[in-house]
Amino acid sequence: MMKYTRLATAALITAVVLIGCGEKKMASKSFHVYGILDTAEVAIGDIARFQVWAMGAGERNIEFPRLELDDNNISVGEGKNLIGEDEGDKGIEFKLTFWDTGAFEIPPYVVQIFKGNEQEADYAIPTDPFTVTVHSIISEAEPTLRDIKPPVPIPTIISWKILISLLGIGLSLAALFWMWRKRVKEEREEKVEVIIPSRPPYEIAMEKLDQLKEQTPIDPDQIKNFYADLSYLVREYLEYQYFVRASEMTTTEIEEARYLIPTDQEKLADVIAILKIADLAKFARFQPDLNQSKEDLNMIENFLKFTRLSWTNIKNGVKKMEVV
Repeated sequence: MMKYTRLATAALITAVVLIGCGEKKMASKSFHVYGILDTAEVAIGDIARFQVWAMGAGERNIEFPRLELDDNNISVGEGKNLIGEDEGDKGIEFKLTFWDTGAFEIPPYVVQIFKGNEQEADYAIPTDPFTVTVHSIISEAEPTLRDIKPPVPIPTIISWKILISLLGIGLSLAALFWMWRKRVKEEREEKVEVIIPSRPPYEIAMEKLDQLKEQTPIDPDQIKNFYADLSYLVREYLEYQYFVRASEMTTTEIEEARYLIPTDQEKLADVIAILKIADLAKFARFQPDLNQSKEDLNMIENFLKFTRLSWTNIKNGVKKMEVV
């Protein structure tokens, strides 16, 4: 009988212990919300950390709103999400900065609890309020103003060596510019040198004209070369005979400046017409026939004979032109 009594007592004690452990485990998983402030006294400009924890949230959906304080002397930083040791522990931390002395109250922080994916909160749990005392960083009872520090010399941004180098470069550029302007001015003041050929232009032109007379241009390449030589002959003659830069001018420019050439304008117009034909033959693949080429040669020859000038020497060595 005693043996059964002892066994029953041991079984009862074991059951009580297991029930107690189960209740303790369930109590550790109970859901509760609380706030923590790491300090109750700070100085101006110091940072206090305010944490809010929801312990044992389980499958509950917890929303931590932004901490709003209606006080310009307290700066609130962005919330930082926290995770506890257990899976169901969630929290948030705010950094608070105080900018004035006195006692400041942190009002209750309300945590919203949702069930599942519901849009409206099922209920809310506020934390306890906290009071923070802010002290001045000046420890003196009657602080006095500190002495004004003397002005600090600002170091030179650009050293004197660099300034001297820049000044020397500037003076060198100015000297080069002055020399260039002086040279240009001297060149403008110089008289234009007139280049007089060693032989009369008429003789040179007639010699080249006789060589063209020996040609019989038939195919396109021969016609192109023929009129190219004829055009150069005329331009060279006008340049040396009347000191007009005809070799550097287009046919249109020569036509616009024809009144500057002291000769018969009708004959000159016929010569310009031949220059236009030569341009077509050189650049537009125009092919005049053999009779047209001979007529153009005869017209140029008549123009050369009509405008022929003689050259005589005078005492200073300059050759003077006279109409024959």
